Amino acid sequence: MRVTGTITGFLVLGTFVIPGTYTPKEKAVSYGVAGDGVGAGLSDGEWVGSATVAGRVYGPDGEPLAGAEVSLAGSGFWPARSVRTGADGHFHWPGVPAGIYELRASHGRLASPPLEGLILDPGARRVFGLRLAEGWTLSGQVVDARTGRPIHGASVHVATGLLGVYSRELDSDVKGRFVLPGIVGDDQNIYVEAKGYVPSGPVAASPDEPDIDVRLEPGATIEGWVVDGRGRPIQGVVVRAYGGAEGGVAAPVGLDSLGVTAGSVPPISASSGTLQLAFAKQASTGVDGGFRLSGLRSGPYTAIATHEAYAPGESQEVHMRPGTTVSDVRIVMFRGAELRGRVLDARGKGLEGIPVELRLPSERLPRMTVTGDDGSFAFRGVRGEVTVTAIPYDLQPASQTVAIVDDRRVDVELVLSSTLLTLRGRVVDERGFGVEGALVTVTSSGSGASVRRNAKSETDGRFAVPALPEPPYDLQIEHPAYSAARLDEIEVTDDVRVVLAAGVTLQGRVLDEWSGDELPGVRVKLEGPIELSTKTAHDGWFVFRQTPVGIYDISFAHPDYESHYQRIEVARPLYVDRPQEFAVVRLLPGGTVEGEVLDAYGGPIPGAEVTWGDPPDWAQAVSTDSRGRFRLRGVTPGSVWITARHPDAGENESAGPVMVRPQEISPDAYVRLPGRLDLAE
Repeated sequence: MRVTGTITGFLVLGTFVIPGTYTPKEKAVSYGVAGDGVGAGLSDGEWVGSATVAGRVYGPDGEPLAGAEVSLAGSGFWPARSVRTGADGHFHWPGVPAGIYELRASHGRLASPPLEGLILDPGARRVFGLRLAEGWTLSGQVVDARTGRPIHGASVHVATGLLGVYSRELDSDVKGRFVLPGIVGDDQNIYVEAKGYVPSGPVAASPDEPDIDVRLEPGATIEGWVVDGRGRPIQGVVVRAYGGAEGGVAAPVGLDSLGVTAGSVPPISASSGTLQLAFAKQASTGVDGGFRLSGLRSGPYTAIATHEAYAPGESQEVHMRPGTTVSDVRIVMFRGAELRGRVLDARGKGLEGIPVELRLPSERLPRMTVTGDDGSFAFRGVRGEVTVTAIPYDLQPASQTVAIVDDRRVDVELVLSSTLLTLRGRVVDERGFGVEGALVTVTSSGSGASVRRNAKSETDGRFAVPALPEPPYDLQIEHPAYSAARLDEIEVTDDVRVVLAAGVTLQGRVLDEWSGDELPGVRVKLEGPIELSTKTAHDGWFVFRQTPVGIYDISFAHPDYESHYQRIEVARPLYVDRPQEFAVVRLLPGGTVEGEVLDAYGGPIPGAEVTWGDPPDWAQAVSTDSRGRFRLRGVTPGSVWITARHPDAGENESAGPVMVRPQEISPDAYVRLPGRLDLAE
């Protein structure tokens, strides 16, 4: 048994909170038995297009398995969602948002290896057979680090890898124990949370150490009230606890968002600041203005309150110890004014999409917003002497300082020294319909400095890319369902029309000719209008996306199999979301030939090239080692000639053909070259 006392608390990466972020729990949704009409419960995400996943789950004996849990997690939803197989082992899962996923199945102690990198295109229907095998069991106990008493009801999250897409959750029992069977793989991390305790994680677990004790430190609690200048409670105030930290500030976000934004990375604030804080917890005040921040580590904290109608307020610093409660914290907030403004360029024209920063000496963190279509912006709850700055990406910022002493509205104008433009246009398909979600990248170097901006097309295909210098512009347009397009030397800024041709999703499967098993790790290469390369996944499937139509040479190569070559036509699809499926490719297992290359006097020749075939296939050649030894894999079965060459010793073939059998080793082959190699030179 391994004991861990390392408490890491919140694990925050940018604005994406990992399992064990330890706010009020949200259980992963579980869906009904296949065929009972229970869908995936999708709503807002369905605009990306949906796919269907179906298949059958088998037990170790190869028999269909009823009641198995089939789980899916990835870009469309996280944490994992699941369905259960019916009496015949089948499952059917419609309405899955298009994206990249990981698929698993489990039943008690049985589990399947993960199917990773599963690409689901809009409208696709993928069918899988999943065979379960015995997994290992993760177990442990959650206890109080100070008293050693078991903690009942602690939430235990288990994720594969540090940022595992797939995670499972259970609660500790009355003895603090937890048992989770059917674990596959040795890269598991545990995150544990319990009411009144500091969260723990990630804690690594593996089959070598499957039993772990997790010791949770009692958490400290800050309680208090938020009131206005007259002492009246303020409801709906967000109160956050910040503690001194070595790193920078991790800005809190809602847990329903991954915090990912489209376009280029926003500019970093030009303002300087030396105060470094770490966000720990947050809560909202009730009707009485009260708040409670629990599960805090020991150390100094400041509670900072924010509300859109008030200037931020903060408490005095309080020093917390494990298990203690400070309940007399009082934060006073004063009503602030609304600061409105516009960002203008040198011509006096309002500029959209420009980041604007607001800084107050009394506020530890700056506020940020982005200008609207006419260049306007607004901040509420502003009080005191403030500095507002427009930061037009890689151009010179513009600032203004304003003193606000009451709650009356204040207007400002920020004028940039440059003339900036907005490029507007529309992305359409070959029928003229708008294409939503196309990524438009604009590059301009006309002003002497290279400028790059990104935007995404709206529902009707329209896009706007702000804060650009004078043309010309180069446009790159990409979309998962279409071939990429490029427009160079664009001189206009309005009504730019981009037509995307349907990009074909080409998919296929590679099997072992003898066993019929799926063959992973096969290198698949397309050569034609463009060159693409990929490898088959665990289930033998390969996928090429956004493939332009045309004639291609496709090759399949694996070290232990014969190579396969074919010419295909990628045709324009009737429907943009329908993939073109390649006929199943079956590779014949090759054999292995081992031997050595000698010179005319019987001395070994290192660095010689060796291959097989008539004529020799030098593309498959290997080099001899320091002893002149070689090993050829994937050799065509049958009677084959081995050929070797060296720039100083010449070229020759084996004295006779070598008999090669599939999946067997043919030893003691040798080739004697006509020349002599003097290794002393």
